[in-house]
Amino acid sequence: MSRRQTLGGLSPAQLNSRSSFGPSRITKDGKSSTKLTAMSGRQSLAPKAANNTQPNSRLSTLSGVQRRSSTYGKKTTGPKQDPRPVSDKAYQHDCIRQLIEYLSTHGYEHAVSPKTLTSPMSKDVFSIVQFLLRQVDPNMKPLGKMEEDVPQLFKHLKYPFQISKSALFAVGSPHTWPGLLAAMNWVVELLNYAEKADEARTDVFDDKQKSEHDFFEYVAKSYKYFLAGDDYQSQAVDDEIAQEAEDKVQEIRQRNQQLQQANDQLQARLHALRSQPSALSQAQAKQGEHIRDRDKFRTLIDNLQSHKQSLQRKLQERHVELQSKQEQLGSVLQESDALRAVIAGQTVNKGDVVRMNQEKCKQAEILAGVCGQREALERRVYEQDVQLELSLDELETAVQTYHTAADRLQLIPVTAKYAGGVQFEIQLDRAGATASDIINVDLKGEVKPALARLRESRAARARELSEEVLAVQERLDAGLEALTERTEENAGLGTQVHKLEASLRGQKEALEMEVRGTAGQADVLREQVGQLRNQASHLLAASEEKLRSMHAQYDDLARASDSGVQGLNVELGAALEHLFHHKLHIQQTLEQVQRHVEDVHKEILSVAV
Repeated sequence: MSRRQTLGGLSPAQLNSRSSFGPSRITKDGKSSTKLTAMSGRQSLAPKAANNTQPNSRLSTLSGVQRRSSTYGKKTTGPKQDPRPVSDKAYQHDCIRQLIEYLSTHGYEHAVSPKTLTSPMSKDVFSIVQFLLRQVDPNMKPLGKMEEDVPQLFKHLKYPFQISKSALFAVGSPHTWPGLLAAMNWVVELLNYAEKADEARTDVFDDKQKSEHDFFEYVAKSYKYFLAGDDYQSQAVDDEIAQEAEDKVQEIRQRNQQLQQANDQLQARLHALRSQPSALSQAQAKQGEHIRDRDKFRTLIDNLQSHKQSLQRKLQERHVELQSKQEQLGSVLQESDALRAVIAGQTVNKGDVVRMNQEKCKQAEILAGVCGQREALERRVYEQDVQLELSLDELETAVQTYHTAADRLQLIPVTAKYAGGVQFEIQLDRAGATASDIINVDLKGEVKPALARLRESRAARARELSEEVLAVQERLDAGLEALTERTEENAGLGTQVHKLEASLRGQKEALEMEVRGTAGQADVLREQVGQLRNQASHLLAASEEKLRSMHAQYDDLARASDSGVQGLNVELGAALEHLFHHKLHIQQTLEQVQRHVEDVHKEILSVAV
């Protein structure tokens, strides 16, 4: 699209004209009557230049698009009546809102608000009008007298209603401002429509439509310059479109290279991801470790809880013993006070004092001995408690080892495969007073006899499996002997194949020699035919017949050679296929025997454990 053009110096007929999309007509002087504009940018909403006068048409909001002027009907005499409700307050508020929205989104430099536009000043209105007209035509010159220029510019824009000069002298009055506000809102709608039309022109087209549109523009410009006789401009247009095509090709090549590089990077990344270990398997392995750790911690927590409960019970027992000792101490102190009171009330002589001191020393010695015995007993009790805890810990370790082995042998729980309804699982109660209270099962009466029976049955099963292993080993030896025989047979077949291949090569060489000899004979005959043609023409038919017979013989020999080669190939393929199937059968038999031996070996190992 061409650049915007100025609004100045245009007639009403020029303002109401457009350029045709088709080829322009040729006037009498050989010049084009219309001009096509290049689509390099958005055209000005202002009218076109002053040369193309086309009456009975009007200015469209997008240049180059013609529609019939049917919005307001036929032209009538006298001022038109505005059908819009310009005096309605709601309509005025709506116009003010649209005007403020457009000004704020298109970089209007002054502040506007609904309050200032309700009763505006003249300078505010002129500033807004000049800003809107510059949006219509960026190349518009600054306005002189607004009262004279603004009505003329709106008239050039084909505003359907008249704007009087007197209305511009008092723009804020209640009887003139609604009309001016409606006129400015009309310009805003015109500009919004033009912007959306430009966006539609660039966005709606796909690549194919855009290419067709560009080609149409190229043809239109070339045809215009051709009709005008301007070869220089026509060549410039051709060079421009060729350069654009070359640029597009380069851009497509660069894009292809970028896509290829991106594809290579993605392939490398995909290969790296495939070569790395699976994140799911790693996460599943970690999950299994965490689950096992969780079970161990839960078992440890349960053991610690039971140990804590036993310690709490012992602490309560010690508190009860302490209370009883304190009560005994209180009674002893009371008795001592009573004895002291009795002694204080008695008359004591010197001999009684000596005797009482001796008795006191004796009692002190007895008390010291009793205290020593008490401390020794307490140390022994403490040592016994420590030894008991250690024994219980060792017992728990042994029980855990037993449970691990029993779980591996499928003896626990009661519903396990080899449990046989016997409760092999052992539960410890650290707070138990006797062995039967600590362990919940009868080891001697139930567990040991059941284990003995299970051991005898497993030993019998092991003997049976040993016999089966011997039988399987014998079958394996027989299979190996058969394999050796088949290998020897395969070697013999391979020797036969080599012999057949050698025979095939010999026959093929013989046939090739015969073919070459026949070809030589044919060449000799061709020479003879040439000589005979030179000697006598009547011998030509006989020579040609002989030549045809030699060609027929040559074709027969070639077909026989090909059929012989094909037959040998078929026989060789059949022998190789038979050899392959025999080898595959031997491999499958060996794999089955190996799997059976491995299963028996695993079962023996499980029984032995």
